[in-house]
Amino acid sequence: MTRAYRAELVKLLRRRVLLLTVVVAAAFAALGASLVLAAAQPASAPSAVPGRVATVESLSRAGGGTEVFRLAVSFAGVFVFVVFVGAMAAEFARGTFRTMLLREPRRVRLLAGKLAALLTYAAAALALTMAATWLVALLRAPSVGVDTGSWASLAALRAAAGDLGAVLLWVTGYAVLGTALAVLLRSVPVALAVGIAWAGPFEHLVQDAWSPASRTFPGLLLEAFVAGGTPDVSAGRALATVGTYAAVAALVAAVVVSRRDVAT
Repeated sequence: MTRAYRAELVKLLRRRVLLLTVVVAAAFAALGASLVLAAAQPASAPSAVPGRVATVESLSRAGGGTEVFRLAVSFAGVFVFVVFVGAMAAEFARGTFRTMLLREPRRVRLLAGKLAALLTYAAAALALTMAATWLVALLRAPSVGVDTGSWASLAALRAAAGDLGAVLLWVTGYAVLGTALAVLLRSVPVALAVGIAWAGPFEHLVQDAWSPASRTFPGLLLEAFVAGGTPDVSAGRALATVGTYAAVAALVAAVVVSRRDVAT
């Protein structure tokens, strides 16, 4: 697993990948912070939706700066899911996974090492993006009536650690589900089509017609968790349910990758 982890990091730490990460982080910070702050409303506003729209009062607290980041990423779930599905499915479609088995024949360890490396890189990228989002929000917040006086306090630092940890759990959920889908389908176009259709329109369309979907479907549960909970489901229940999905998905991926012919 260690060798697979290191080999994957070598791929991820290439200059082109690092540059693309910085560009995406900067673009997300500018757009995400602007959208969240533009939608901020007083808590007394009848249209304020807990967990989905920030309030001026909540953003004025110590953790308001990183709450902007946490709410912004809650709308990027499909993108994160697609990244992991594409990255893993490409290894099978191009035959590189089969080639790597020559150096690491233990298939489950190889897959786990690759996933761990991707999550390590994602953690660093998320920390960078959160810092950039906090900075953009700090500059724009006064224009919408948000007080940023406590954003640089010790309490704000603790809140930032909690928000980053929650986002990392959110990403891990998408990563495990995406990896399982990639292992099952192995085709980049097919895996991406299924992933985008499911995590994008399908879950939300069903949610409009069937209210229990918010407490059932993994994508909606991940959205609810990273947003801190919604009127339909608490963050704790969302995390517990998604954890069950992730455990089942990890087991399925491990069984399939260990028993299925990697040449097909």
